[in-house]
Amino acid sequence: MTDGYSDKTIRLLDIVYGLYGNDKLYPDQKLPFSIGDDGAVALNDDLMTELQKAENQDLVPWAHENIVKLFE
Repeated sequence: MTDGYSDKTIRLLDIVYGLYGNDKLYPDQKLPFSIGDDGAVALNDDLMTELQKAENQDLVPWAHENIVKLFE
């Protein structure tokens, strides 16, 4: 695991926890993403809104590629 991977993991999980951490269904029944029949990852609207902020935009492609692994 590289430092970049660790940094992005921490940043993404901090954002996810800030958005969903108080939800009693998270993370067991309510994930911040869904997976389509084709295997494509779709991030929830709230998460996508947060990731579209200037300071988080670098996480968008990274999250699409790695978020599933973080919740396995």
